[in-house]
Amino acid sequence: MKTIFILTYFLTTFSFCQAQKLRTLYYGVSSDSLHSGHQLEFKNDTSLEISTFPRHMSRQFTMTFHYKKSSKTIEIFNPNISEQDSFALTNNGFKQFLNKVIFTVDGKAIIDKSNSLVYVVYDNFKRKYYLTYLIDNKIYKQETGLSDAYGLIKNNPKDNKVLQDKLASLKDDLK
Repeated sequence: MKTIFILTYFLTTFSFCQAQKLRTLYYGVSSDSLHSGHQLEFKNDTSLEISTFPRHMSRQFTMTFHYKKSSKTIEIFNPNISEQDSFALTNNGFKQFLNKVIFTVDGKAIIDKSNSLVYVVYDNFKRKYYLTYLIDNKIYKQETGLSDAYGLIKNNPKDNKVLQDKLASLKDDLK
């Protein structure tokens, strides 16, 4: 009986934490430039902190929200957003958090479909990350530079010659 309890606890913990780990930073990756770069941290089973990236000599914006998780969705809300908080959220590029936000858990990623954002564990970005382009049903990956807390690029991304040629061939069609 004790073995079944331990096994059940382990499987439940593993499935709950697969894409939403407590006290772990999640990096928000946007498919456009409308949303500023930010990170999420699930503080406990009910509270979540959003923040801007730490930058040298700049104040980091942080705000705490409540959330509820049920199977594959995470519902984020803050019932007491003041006018001052509303201005701060808007000025820091977090307008999407003025209303309730619903995330979908998909494997190791957390997806905000309505705002075209994907959140992944920040540690996954310590080496390299790629922008992915889907053109004519073919996938192209472009390595992207990653900046440190000072805003300096830590690595030199390599160019994808095949992607550059494809984008060059589409240039006239886009006009």
